Amino acid sequence: MNLEDAFNELREAILNSMISFCRDAEAAEDGVSHAFTQALKNKHMLESMPEAAMKAWLYATARNAIVDIKRRQSRLVYLGFDIPVEDDFTDELLDKNMAEELLEKLPEELRLPLSLKYYGGLNSTEIGREMELNAATVRTRIRAAMKKLRETKTNSN
Repeated sequence: MNLEDAFNELREAILNSMISFCRDAEAAEDGVSHAFTQALKNKHMLESMPEAAMKAWLYATARNAIVDIKRRQSRLVYLGFDIPVEDDFTDELLDKNMAEELLEKLPEELRLPLSLKYYGGLNSTEIGREMELNAATVRTRIRAAMKKLRETKTNSN
């Protein structure tokens, strides 16, 4: 079976299965989209598989993508706007303007990794690659940025 036929014939069934799996239509749609994106990257391998194996690969890839999405969501607590923060900052809610003001007060070396993590959704390894730093340095800078944000918030009250 070629990939285009698989998309046309299996997409709806995989989507319905993933909605049942996670009870979240948006995450299911993202997972199925991810599966077919990965399928395009591995087109030659998939098209050489028997149809049942291709189908199993697509289901597993969609399911794994949803698990990753849900894991990422569970690690993040949102402040009520676009910047999610770590769990130890949960009870402090800020409005968007205040958060933007606080971020602007951070030095660039702290603001950039924090923005890439929370706005860009990158992990410390990916951020390190972009900034030419090692992942441990990135994590240290993100922790330092969060500490400065907390201190600034506390001092402004």
